[in-house]
Amino acid sequence: MSERADGRRTDTRERIRATALEMFTTQGYERTTLAEVADRLAITRPAVYHHFRSKEDVLTSSYGRVLPELAELTESLQPTPAPWQRRSDALDRFAELIRSEHGALLVCARVNEHALAGLPAAAELLHHLDALTRSLGPATDIEGRMRARLALSTLVMAESRGAQLGGTAAERATAALALARELLNPK
Repeated sequence: MSERADGRRTDTRERIRATALEMFTTQGYERTTLAEVADRLAITRPAVYHHFRSKEDVLTSSYGRVLPELAELTESLQPTPAPWQRRSDALDRFAELIRSEHGALLVCARVNEHALAGLPAAAELLHHLDALTRSLGPATDIEGRMRARLALSTLVMAESRGAQLGGTAAERATAALALARELLNPK
């Protein structure tokens, strides 16, 4: 699909993608239809289907943007176990990814992890997130793996649960990063 000179095609596609990811996150991937996305955007269903054939297509179109960054982040932690400073830097970079344009996809993937696990298009993203988790904590130690998983989940929760947690996005991000560091580097 090509971009129109006036940018409208790209803008519509991006609005559909962003709205779908937000709805997948708030009401669940399985419970959201592309028809509901069209209704939310006040556009026709054929307009949505012109850009995306399915919900999975919405996700797939987003993966190409974030997978290289997740792979690079995981690679920065090799060989494992990585020293604390590299793990701390990786947490900072993951927190930046969540606050970037990729945040909606990362939050959606974690919130809908079980629903997305069976989708071939989601398998690579979930694989990268699991590899990052393993690289952050000792792979042979159950407590280390749990701490790493909780650290990443804490960063995601700060972004996805603003209404329940309160505070500003910046306050939640700062608190989550402090907690994530504490989980990975207990005193």
